[in-house]
Amino acid sequence: MKKILFTFLSATVLLFTSCLETVQEITIKEDGSGTVSSTSDMGALLGMAKQMGGGAEMEKMGGQKMDTTIAMANMIDSIENISATEKGLMKDGSMSLKMNLAEEQFSTKISFPFSKYEDIVELNKLTNKVIGSAMKDQMAKAPMGEMQGMGDMADPSSFDDYFDMKFTNDKIERTINKEKYAKVDGDEYLQGIKQASAMGIPVTSTLIINLPRPAEKVEGKNATLSEDKMKLTVKVDIDDFFDHPEKMEFKVKF
Repeated sequence: MKKILFTFLSATVLLFTSCLETVQEITIKEDGSGTVSSTSDMGALLGMAKQMGGGAEMEKMGGQKMDTTIAMANMIDSIENISATEKGLMKDGSMSLKMNLAEEQFSTKISFPFSKYEDIVELNKLTNKVIGSAMKDQMAKAPMGEMQGMGDMADPSSFDDYFDMKFTNDKIERTINKEKYAKVDGDEYLQGIKQASAMGIPVTSTLIINLPRPAEKVEGKNATLSEDKMKLTVKVDIDDFFDHPEKMEFKVKF
């Protein structure tokens, strides 16, 4: 039972862009540069682990705490399957990890600067690789024997894998990639997250885009604008992804 629990836990924490409560924020300046950051709160997993009998294993780790920020330049070489171009995009980024087992706190934040619109989509893809690699490394070091079955888990994936994002100097659009989405039932990783949601763990994903100037027009069932029309917010949950993926689509002109 514990082996299943902690294998599930280790697999779930790797799903950065759609694990529990995730907030992705993109800030765009007038010249097309800006920052991409993603924050994920996974503390609920620790509480679930205790409720399902994992408290003893967590006690073995004592009152372990972690609050650190890592410069991406110091960890690039440890990340598998990234190109020289991707390393160039990542080198000025940073990642923060916070964990407090006693208080059931576990969160991550990763941030990248970008110099042009075209970099944003690539940085979104790299975020998953970075968090996956970092979490895998941390779990491998943890004194929790039952978590060593990570090699058997499905490859991490995310909601973003099934959508196309396009950025120009006056428009941003996200649409379903119908060819990929037709195969989502075969995605073992996201199906596992869906099962976690069925166990009572809410899985939400929020996209925030800070625009360089006020929006002129916005379309999208879940897309909302701030009062000054400078901030676009799109919030969905895992049921939206599987049952109503069109709620994740939007188009904004500014």
